Amino acid sequence: MLTSTPTIAGSSRIEAAYEESDQRRYFVPCHDCGNSDYLKWANVRWPKDNPEAAVYVCGSCGSAWDDVTRQRALRNGEWIAAKPTHKTAGFHLSGLYSPWTSLGQAATDFLQAKKMPETLRVFVNTYLGECFEDAGEQIDGVMVSDRREDWGDILPEEVVLITAGVDVNDGFITVEVVGHGRDEETWSIDYQTIYGDPSAPQIWNELDDYLKQNYPHPTGIDLPIRATCIDSGGHFTQAVYNFVRSREGRRVFAIKGVGGEGKAIIGRPSKNNIGKIRLFPIGVDTAKELIYSRLRIAEPGPGYMHFPEDRDDEYFRQLTAEKIVTKYVQGRSKRAWIKTRVRNEALDIRVYALAAFSMLNTNINRVAQRFEARPVEPSSDKSHHAPQRRPKRRSQGGFVNAWR
Repeated sequence: MLTSTPTIAGSSRIEAAYEESDQRRYFVPCHDCGNSDYLKWANVRWPKDNPEAAVYVCGSCGSAWDDVTRQRALRNGEWIAAKPTHKTAGFHLSGLYSPWTSLGQAATDFLQAKKMPETLRVFVNTYLGECFEDAGEQIDGVMVSDRREDWGDILPEEVVLITAGVDVNDGFITVEVVGHGRDEETWSIDYQTIYGDPSAPQIWNELDDYLKQNYPHPTGIDLPIRATCIDSGGHFTQAVYNFVRSREGRRVFAIKGVGGEGKAIIGRPSKNNIGKIRLFPIGVDTAKELIYSRLRIAEPGPGYMHFPEDRDDEYFRQLTAEKIVTKYVQGRSKRAWIKTRVRNEALDIRVYALAAFSMLNTNINRVAQRFEARPVEPSSDKSHHAPQRRPKRRSQGGFVNAWR
């Protein structure tokens, strides 16, 4: 027996198994016209701004069913196979058949879920029991760069929490500072490349000074970087461990990417390493899928990703430098991320900044509510606090826009 909710269309094992079965669905009769059909989400309707009043509409006669009528119809239903000649029995049921979830609750959950692609996917997979159709496999970096905007030299007022991601490479360290707001809307506050030898202390001292910065907020307070994730893979693992060891109290954490579908963005840390520090596994494939789904959000709001006006085109090429492909391993489909260009640091460190946010396990909407309730401090000269921009420097594929 195989039982499961489906995942992504074309790569779900339970979808493939159901396709090879006799594909039974539970048909229920309409109390008005007598026609039978299986329950479909497209037939759930509700008045605008009142999902609690949702009803099920018969696809044949338009009769509206409330929850009591729907449950009565279920008692008179029957399983009907779409492919009765197949020898394997297969059954499909959605949450529309559940006696524990009302249509009003389902409609409310749907409206909340559809704000972001990743939550909509969960609703489609778990409540409807259907595969999620991915909107696309690769993002156009040029189109993403069109959303650049100017929010001045201080934080956008919607930002209420800041995290950072750090990638360590031969000859340089790359950092992105990300601001988070209500419904996980994000702003790329800064992106910097620090050049130097990661095996020597000087570059780490510069990174330490950078991560200690505060960022002025329109409310009159300064926001610190609440959490930072640093990739410990590559050639400088011991240097990362040494840097992190004395800074975990500032929520500076070492991480290691773990590939594969379905991995949690943050796994359980282990001290089974040469540095004896807490090393967090990061589900990089899961994080990349989440980031790409949010890059497809076209309008500001829940999950939308903002970028500053002066961000270099190379940043966007790096941010969209991978695509997901379907491979077949021992006859089974498997989704995998592959590079479409050599440089991809911008995508990597956005993954790490997202991981840092996940580590905080913070209710960001509650934090935003506290900010909204906070009285605005009288305006004052914050020039001695505000990080000053220095001119952009272009290098071989890197963008530098430092705050200091």
